[in-house]
Amino acid sequence: MSVKKVALPPVDKNVLSQAWGFVSTIMTGMRLTLTIFFKQLLKLEKSETLEWPEAPATYGDRFKGRHFLTRREDGQVRCTACYLCATACPAECIHIEAGQHPSNEIEKFPVRFEIDILRCVFCGMCEEACPVDAIRLGPEFAMVGGPGENWVYTKDYLAARPELNSGISSIKSENNKHSTIDHEPTAKERKTELHFGAGH
Repeated sequence: MSVKKVALPPVDKNVLSQAWGFVSTIMTGMRLTLTIFFKQLLKLEKSETLEWPEAPATYGDRFKGRHFLTRREDGQVRCTACYLCATACPAECIHIEAGQHPSNEIEKFPVRFEIDILRCVFCGMCEEACPVDAIRLGPEFAMVGGPGENWVYTKDYLAARPELNSGISSIKSENNKHSTIDHEPTAKERKTELHFGAGH
């Protein structure tokens, strides 16, 4: 491999021309900043600054904020402790302990369901992995607290948070991802069942 030597760039010995280059660049930026400042100060231009928390912030339907657990019609948490959300979580911040449900219609339920919110990356993988629509990421974005704040969200807190008025409210609609016990199968579902049943 050959090394080719090139000449050094010419050095401008005029210090004043170098200084003028720095000053002119700074003045150009300051002129633009002051132009925007006075236009918005005199109400000649709309400001894009959000006066939060005085003015509420609005986000789209796809925003993924603080988690919450949904409930079934009987008021119990929809989670069946299948561990799919904990398995899909890239931050490994979800901890679940399963227990046998008293009702024979429900196989399992979470005795413990905890989320270490400081480890969570709010990717929404838990919401996508859940087969029964038990966990969702809601519209809340403000999460502040002091050193003594408990940042491990428990099942009771996720199911009935004071910020949600001890209920389930979200910008998303209350939909059922999978059929419930009282759900009558549609014609398409019956056809799918017959198709898979014939293969076995």
